[in-house]
Amino acid sequence: MTHDFKIQLQENIPFSTEEIKRIEAELKGFRKMISVILAFATVLVMGFIAFLMRDSQTQFKYYDYLLFVAGGFALFGFCYLIAQLVVWYDAANWKKDKVIGKNKLVSIVVGRDETEYGKYLTFAGITGADKIRLRVKPEYYSHYPIGTKLSVTYLKFSKEVLYIQADG
Repeated sequence: MTHDFKIQLQENIPFSTEEIKRIEAELKGFRKMISVILAFATVLVMGFIAFLMRDSQTQFKYYDYLLFVAGGFALFGFCYLIAQLVVWYDAANWKKDKVIGKNKLVSIVVGRDETEYGKYLTFAGITGADKIRLRVKPEYYSHYPIGTKLSVTYLKFSKEVLYIQADG
């Protein structure tokens, strides 16, 4: 079935201005939501801890409450730092992708897997031992089984699919 199929890879295809604007808007939307999500999660965790300690609060002094609030700020700061490192990593990958351009691969799906971070399709690479694992949207993941011939446009450094279309 696949022995007469030729895998093709086109590299360094420049982005259109619409694609650049769309991808940058997605990145900015994610960055704006991080602090809100982390603040909500911190308040939720602190509320849960306060709920568990509700019987022993009569013994607390004012400095205990100040330490509790300081602990909440420390938790928020630590989580915000971790999230910021992830954002910086994604931004660095996007800068490299923006300079290099996108890649287009005509290949066969050789693997599928899910993690808590996303759904991935693995494609056959140019050589027999090469495999390219890319994060895809859930609708792409459920639509294409192993063995499907696809044309995939993706970001090289971010390892994320932009477009997929079936290759007859």
